[in-house]
Amino acid sequence: MILADHAFGRREIRLINKKISWPTAFFIAGISYVILILSSYFTQALSSVIPLTQILSLLGASTPVFSSSSSINFMVFAILIPIVETLIIFALTIDLFASVFNISLKKFSFKLGILFVVLSIAFLLFHVNAKGINNEPALLLVGIMAFISCFLIFIYKESRIAILLHIFANVIASISLFGSAVT
Repeated sequence: MILADHAFGRREIRLINKKISWPTAFFIAGISYVILILSSYFTQALSSVIPLTQILSLLGASTPVFSSSSSINFMVFAILIPIVETLIIFALTIDLFASVFNISLKKFSFKLGILFVVLSIAFLLFHVNAKGINNEPALLLVGIMAFISCFLIFIYKESRIAILLHIFANVIASISLFGSAVT
């Protein structure tokens, strides 16, 4: 993906937009996380209508195993994975696909919205296969977080804020998964 983006992408999305300070980036990511959490009420209602886990169970799932160390699991899941996933799945892919399919990143368009939806669904499916998530509200939140991440990258032309949002979400999830064993 990195090579393809380098060869064909316009490189419109940077890791850090120098016009946005770190405190502002943290604030925007925090507000985005609050929006994500508020959307959980919507996902609860929607999951009772759409049998997402039954539909996606055809894809199969496996749970990743990193190490028997809770601390290593926490660092990988909460910090490393959000950085890599956000850069590759969102920032590089948006830049590459916008270049290849001639989608402008200057203003929001129908084609850009379709790209965001496709990436969000791909991210959701990735989490079914790679992470073994089979909780419908959690899957819907993953899809919503993906869409919010795409939108943040589009608005601010940087991936740092989306990375921070992803880190916030995974830190909270890691604390609930690994509990007090993280030291």
